[in-house]
Amino acid sequence: MEKPVVRLGYAGFRGDRAEWQRFACDIFGLQAVPAQDNNELRLRADERAWRLAVRETRDPGLDYLGFEVASHEDLDGIMARLHAHGFAAHEDPALARRRDVQRLVTTTAPDGTPLEFFIGGLIVSRPFASPTGARFVTGEAGLGHVLLIVPDAAEALHYFTQVIGLRRSDSIEVAPGCDGHFLNGGLRHHIVAVAEIPGLTGFDHIYVEVEDLVHVGQAWDKVSGGAAPVARSIGQHANDPAISFYTGSPSGFLFEYGCHSRLIPDVNTWVETRWESAYLWGGTYGTHAVG
Repeated sequence: MEKPVVRLGYAGFRGDRAEWQRFACDIFGLQAVPAQDNNELRLRADERAWRLAVRETRDPGLDYLGFEVASHEDLDGIMARLHAHGFAAHEDPALARRRDVQRLVTTTAPDGTPLEFFIGGLIVSRPFASPTGARFVTGEAGLGHVLLIVPDAAEALHYFTQVIGLRRSDSIEVAPGCDGHFLNGGLRHHIVAVAEIPGLTGFDHIYVEVEDLVHVGQAWDKVSGGAAPVARSIGQHANDPAISFYTGSPSGFLFEYGCHSRLIPDVNTWVETRWESAYLWGGTYGTHAVG
């Protein structure tokens, strides 16, 4: 199978729009913009029309994850493999228009996570304007990454590598006898991580990256000062040496904010490894926990 180029393109959440606007804009520097739906908040991070969306509900959580592919052939190949492996997949032109993309395929991962694969994200002429002056790292690397805590790691790995076409970058023991697996779709070290941890399931976190440590530090000052709950203190990861911290989001899952993530210029020469520890320094647990 020829591996497609895949990157995280957008994500949709459920929750309190006003709280999300304060959280995302005032602390982390995303830009709120008008949405087609008055019940939805949209957030920009770059030249794209939007990157994150929040639907107003009393049932907070993850709505969907949108993964961008590089070509129509990649999109057709993913849909064909989904069908061949017995997964429902449907191309939805009406939803594509609502998401501001050219083509879109909907499906569901084995753990129940709603996924969308798309091509042709809308670029708008209005310049991105961060309330904090932050500049986000996106482009060919995509928006960032997500971590899914799954009931069956072997099943998730098969799905994301053999069906979707991602590649394993490396792995780390995240709990005794339990490895976390980090999967790339091209340039970014990982766009999806999956782990099987006894007693836990669900959407763990989304990561967004900014260009410089100054904005990470300024956001950390706000969070550690009480602007949002601390989940993990600032620290540097080992396998993907981003400097980041985690906070509890208004939708219940974690939000990771950092800089200096690893890129993989040539996936064909990458050597898969296994790491002893997730951190080089820092990263101690705070008071907020998921699940």
